[in-house]
Amino acid sequence: MEFEKIQVSSKKVVDGPVKIWLVIYTLILVLLDFHVQIFALIIFSILCFHATRSFYLLFVSVPLLFLLPATLVILLTLEGEPILKINFLKITDKSLETAANTILRSFSAITVMSYLVLTTTLPEFLSALKLPNFLREFMATTYRAIQILFNEAEKLKKASDSRLGFLGLKRQFRSVKIVSIMIFLKSMEKVEKFEMAKEARCYSGKFPSFSNENKGLPLAILIALLLTLGVFI
Repeated sequence: MEFEKIQVSSKKVVDGPVKIWLVIYTLILVLLDFHVQIFALIIFSILCFHATRSFYLLFVSVPLLFLLPATLVILLTLEGEPILKINFLKITDKSLETAANTILRSFSAITVMSYLVLTTTLPEFLSALKLPNFLREFMATTYRAIQILFNEAEKLKKASDSRLGFLGLKRQFRSVKIVSIMIFLKSMEKVEKFEMAKEARCYSGKFPSFSNENKGLPLAILIALLLTLGVFI
């Protein structure tokens, strides 16, 4: 998968289980304090950009498309002391404060999670959390099944588009019905092949652990201390 290639090839200043626990610790602190949110936004934006360069900007643009309109609604609807009024639109002191807090908290959390998502594969994440084997197997298999489902859906949609299957409302309904049935059948076929592949590799029912040594531990400790300091400022 293209996204997995980015995860593997990304430049990781902090890596290994310490990276995952640093992200979890940071997300907890981000919920607590305004200063931590600023620190986290700056630090993890630098880490993300260093890891994947311009792809990070593309990656965060998707949640921003949902975050900005929601923040705009908050900015224009909350009552309070008017600061700016244009016709029927009104910005108040309370709406401005709430909107600023919302976008800062949300975007800092998104940035922190982006570093985890852009630099960590699912096997690495599951192994670092030390989850029970049945949970790791369930989550990994589900993740793989979703990938298969989307791949098959994309192929079938392209095939239908090439035959003008979505031209007109009547054709759209017919094509959606046919594509849905084919996705189900193709997915079942892929699942059977997936099980055969596991048996061919002598799968014993125990999900293998991903071993990855910690990297950048001093930097991770420094970041955690800076973020903790932000709580007390």
